[in-house]
Amino acid sequence: MIIRNGCATLRAIEKEDFDLLYYMVNAPEIEAMIGGWCLPVSRHEQEKWMESFKNTDRNIKLMVELENGKTIGMVMLTGIDWKNRVALLEYKISAPVEYRIKGDIYDAADGMLSYAFNELGLNCVTATVMLENKFSLKLVKKLGFVQEGVMRQRVYKNGEFKDQAEFSLLRDEYYSLRNKDNA
Repeated sequence: MIIRNGCATLRAIEKEDFDLLYYMVNAPEIEAMIGGWCLPVSRHEQEKWMESFKNTDRNIKLMVELENGKTIGMVMLTGIDWKNRVALLEYKISAPVEYRIKGDIYDAADGMLSYAFNELGLNCVTATVMLENKFSLKLVKKLGFVQEGVMRQRVYKNGEFKDQAEFSLLRDEYYSLRNKDNA
């Protein structure tokens, strides 16, 4: 299924996405802004991952392609819990400024939220954001997420412990906000 929302199209991962995915998994500037930690990935390891990758009922990873034809990253629903109808929204974006379109990440994330609530029937989507990642903090708030708390010193990066904020968006809140936007 292809998801179109605003200037963004969310689509399956293709062989042509190899270079971008390989770069994003190894990019220090992306690693610095996300939780957890990454090990360097070789081209061979990335090729093996791409050969065996498939979306599952627990994890959905889609590429973000813009109406200008440029692919700028990936948006994901991970850790899908079908009993409780909850998933985590994540994204990785890496593209030169000249590839970008105003509102592209918002459109991509909002498209995935629409899919989560309207097609998958989820009730809650969560997001976890490093407090120093000002762009992501602004984005999740614009999408309508509500901050539930701060996980203090949760992530170790560059010799320091960093705080993360936990956010959630309920299905009813999503519909209420989008209906208000369309009124």
